[in-house]
Parts: sequence; structure tokens; C-alpha cells
Amino acid sequence: MIHLFSKLAQIFSLLALCIVGLVVALVFVQADLLQMEENEQTMLTGANCGNPSVYPTMSDESLSDTARLGRELFNNNCQQCHSAGAEVIVGPGLKGILERRSMEWIVPWVQNSQKMIAAGDPYGTAIYNKYNKAQMQSFALTANEIKAIIMYVQAYKQVMPSIVQP
Repeated sequence: MIHLFSKLAQIFSLLALCIVGLVVALVFVQADLLQMEENEQTMLTGANCGNPSVYPTMSDESLSDTARLGRELFNNNCQQCHSAGAEVIVGPGLKGILERRSMEWIVPWVQNSQKMIAAGDPYGTAIYNKYNKAQMQSFALTANEIKAIIMYVQAYKQVMPSIVQP
């Protein structure tokens, strides 16, 4: 009978250790998820845009849904004229865009660059003139869709191009 109680005590001890291990693992997973959400929010708002170290290194598997949407939108709307890196195609490469312009400037520019040029925006006019007065088409994208594209571009800076290509 004592042997049975000894075995039951061992089983309960192992179960208790398993439960403690699961709780600890869940705490670490939750902390990682909160950090990823914080980094994603930082990228979406453009906060700390002058400090690229706030952007995590991402593989294709760890790209958030927002960055994946941004990649799809970039590939369907932007890549004909822009690279996500520094290369110039028709227009400038988008690498480091948040170091050059704020999200508050980028959104209306993407939605209607010609309106901003007509209003005399100095940076927009300079880009227009630098790239042979090639007109950037207006895009019917929402602010959140444009932010997703920028998030993808920011993630692109941190990963190998072979990973982020479709």
C-alpha cells in the first residue's frame, strides 16, 4: 500500500511540474506577443522612425498579418515603380522612407501626390522634379493599407530579399 502512495505522489509531482512548466512557457509566449505588438504599433505610427533598431528582424514566417498584407499591396500597387530597398526603378526606392518622411505625409502623398504638388508641398515637388516629372498615380488605398505597405518596407530592411519576395 505504501508503494502505491509513493507512486501516486511521484505522478502528482510530475503533473505539478508539467503545469508549472506550461504556465512559465505561456508567460514567455505572452511577453513575446506583447513585444511584437508593440513593435508593430511603433512601425505603424512611425514613432521612433529615426531609430531603425526598433524594428525587429523578421523572417517570412514571422511577418505579421499586417506586414503580409503590406507585401501583397506593395506587389500589386508599388513594385512597378518602386523597390522596397534602395534601388531606383521609375521612382525612388522606399528603404528608409520613415527616416525621410512621417506617416502623416506619406498617406496623403500615396493617395494623391498631384494634389500635394499642386498645393506646393516642397518635398513632393522636389521628388516630382527629380524623377523627370513622372506622375505618380493616385491610389484608393486606406490609411491603414498604406501603413501596412510601409510596415512591409520596414520589415524588408531587416530580412534577406529572397525571403520577402513572393
